[in-house]
Amino acid sequence: MRKLILGASLLLATAATAADVEHSFQRIVNRGSVKRILIDIPAGSFTIRNGNASQLALSAIVSRDFDGPKERAWAQKVVNDTTVEFYINGADAVVRRKFGPNAQSWRAQKFSGLDLRLDLPAGVSVEFETTAGEVDMAGNFGDIDIDMRAGEIDLRIPRASVRELSASCRVGEVRTNLGTELVTREGLFPGATKFKNASGKSHVNVHVTAGEVDVTLTQ
Repeated sequence: MRKLILGASLLLATAATAADVEHSFQRIVNRGSVKRILIDIPAGSFTIRNGNASQLALSAIVSRDFDGPKERAWAQKVVNDTTVEFYINGADAVVRRKFGPNAQSWRAQKFSGLDLRLDLPAGVSVEFETTAGEVDMAGNFGDIDIDMRAGEIDLRIPRASVRELSASCRVGEVRTNLGTELVTREGLFPGATKFKNASGKSHVNVHVTAGEVDVTLTQ
């Protein structure tokens, strides 16, 4: 039942995965004084890893299916005019979508899928403003805040760096490997798994309303 709920939620919230037109691109910018990354993208698939200490880097694929050969050219123009950018404001960097002239309509923006990879310096904080999707995050980061309505979160971070952890969902399953024990919660309102470490620094909150949360604190 858990997989059925997750699958149905993602089907409604994100673009179709069997897309036939695509647009791939990359961006690299200097980090400057950035200490926090805000991902302001409503839905998608996100992979986050540590990268160059002085750079913020992304690579992405925007994809879209189409209804018949007459719509193919239009769909290709839409994805070609849909990109992702870094907007830097002092210590914050916002990761956001950018739409060109051919992707300005509600229909164009709503039903395009996004597969995004971010390579970020170790120690930066990461916050999501995302409603639905999949997050695969592994590495050494600062504070982490992920709160989605539907989706799947797979988080792997060093145990020693975490000061406080909360992992939860309302419907679904939460599996947390704390390094010393494995805690599994599932069903309706399964509660939250908490962890505290006085010598750590980062505050980590991961939550989905419906879906799966997997957290592993590595040695």
